[in-house]
Amino acid sequence: MPPAEGFERFVQVVWPGQVGPIVADALRLPFYEAVFDRALVTTPLPRLAAKASLREIWRVLAPAGLAVFVVKARRPWQGTGWSRKGLEAVLGEAMFEVLDWQVAAVPDRWHLVLVGKRDGLRPAMIGRVDAVESLVGAT
Repeated sequence: MPPAEGFERFVQVVWPGQVGPIVADALRLPFYEAVFDRALVTTPLPRLAAKASLREIWRVLAPAGLAVFVVKARRPWQGTGWSRKGLEAVLGEAMFEVLDWQVAAVPDRWHLVLVGKRDGLRPAMIGRVDAVESLVGAT
């Protein structure tokens, strides 16, 4: 993995069968529109480019696409990270609908946010893991 220090906009994309990661500008992802059904995004989400970065992820998600964001949460005494209110606002501005929200507190505090594209369509299946297992059969 190339060093990420000094970059505000940095993205790596990895999927099964790929030889190595794709490194690209987070504001200009090298993919066609609506190419991914799902995305896992782990990011510090810089404030200056937050909406633009989120809109680029929205662009490459397919209609009714889902994304899970793992974003550093801010504690009241810290200056870095995101408050829930601030993150909800920027996700809404970027046309994402929050479907689920968890906060992981150990060892650091992180927002774990499941979102869907706000494009008038609904994801085909959202639910608990046991409901999915009952549909596809337990392994």
